[in-house]
Amino acid sequence: MEHNILERVGQTVARYQMLTPGENVLVALSGGADSVAMLLCLRELGYLVSAFHLNHGLRGDEAMRDEAFVRSLCAGLGVPLTVARENIAALAVERKESIETAARVKRYQLLGEYAAGKKIATAHTADDNIETVLFHLTRGTGAKGLAGIPPMRGAIIRPMIETSRSQIEAYLKDNGQAFVTDSTNLTTDCTRNRIRHEVVPILRQLNPELGEAVGRLTRLIRQDDAYLDFQAETLLRRARQIDGYLVQPLREAPHPLSSRALRLLLAQSGVPRAQTGETHILLLQKLLASENPSASLNLPGGYSALRNYEKIAVTREGTTTAWWEKRLSIPFDGAVGPDEVRLTLRFAEKNKVFYKSFNTFPVDCGKIDIETLTVRARKPEDRLRLTERGGSRSLKKLMIDRRIPRFARARLAVIADKYGVIAVQGLGADQSRGGTDGKTIEIHFEGK
Repeated sequence: MEHNILERVGQTVARYQMLTPGENVLVALSGGADSVAMLLCLRELGYLVSAFHLNHGLRGDEAMRDEAFVRSLCAGLGVPLTVARENIAALAVERKESIETAARVKRYQLLGEYAAGKKIATAHTADDNIETVLFHLTRGTGAKGLAGIPPMRGAIIRPMIETSRSQIEAYLKDNGQAFVTDSTNLTTDCTRNRIRHEVVPILRQLNPELGEAVGRLTRLIRQDDAYLDFQAETLLRRARQIDGYLVQPLREAPHPLSSRALRLLLAQSGVPRAQTGETHILLLQKLLASENPSASLNLPGGYSALRNYEKIAVTREGTTTAWWEKRLSIPFDGAVGPDEVRLTLRFAEKNKVFYKSFNTFPVDCGKIDIETLTVRARKPEDRLRLTERGGSRSLKKLMIDRRIPRFARARLAVIADKYGVIAVQGLGADQSRGGTDGKTIEIHFEGK
């Protein structure tokens, strides 16, 4: 049995490239069977292990028993151990979270701090994966819920994710290794424990290889899910504009891609993930398909989706872009404005051929005051002359003509000096400042 579990854990580590030979790894050690077995296996496989134990302060004498057991185990093995104590019940009240959520968040926070760049191994097993899939299934879920527990998530690795709890307990018994049991795991008071003690045994009667079957299911779903996520990210990048997203590519994409892209759009805009559901995605898709070119939709967290002709943007209600300004020198290469758009200014090579666009243009050095050169938000009195024959027009009217949403107008970067506007991101340069005959400055905004 020992050889089998070591081989299984080694194969899992290799399959997902969790660790390199001899790498340092921090083990999240509760003292339960799963984490004790993981500590022993990783140590036996040649990895340099240290351990971390969190006493949650929730189970009184039992919690102190667990801490004492972990200290004794690590001392006997010569494994470096860090122990932290937290009042999770008080923390949950302070943060207005459930005790389970507060404990999980604090545990991962401390693990990250004490790992100091090392990988962090948690002892999730094939049984945990089964329970997670069934838990999500009973609540109603999409592909991500059915994908179960990922073998890796950033620096977090799960070497036991393909090993069953029965294999773990047999391994510990064969080695005469003791462990502690959390009494709260033995009750059927919560949904997950009922799934563990009542549902999973029945399913194992139908298929004794339930862990392997669910493991195959979650692997396949994760593969498909990762591919669809990649395609959705590509779609969103293609739709991205300075002042929002193009409606057409999001509207015309197949529903699986459109819905994922919209979820990503909401997340990147700051809309709380936990409060975003399928209903919001369907309403967003209706907004994209609407014939009304100027509609809006209320979203969780005080956010709104705003449709402005062929663009859509998500903004927080009641917020405005504060005034901003930055002095410029030449050359300049850096991020400017609330959207951190990359701006570059440099002296152009002599006789350089320019391909003008809304975001790349030359200006004549003799027609600007370099000492007062700035990039800033627009002012009410700003004007710009975009054509040689026409006169100057206010930025407000130009932005309305270009269908730039009201909330986005103050976000666009304006390059100016003491004489007025020189160029505007997404609109162009003032004709009175242009020219390539003499010494020229090339201005370029990165993006569309």
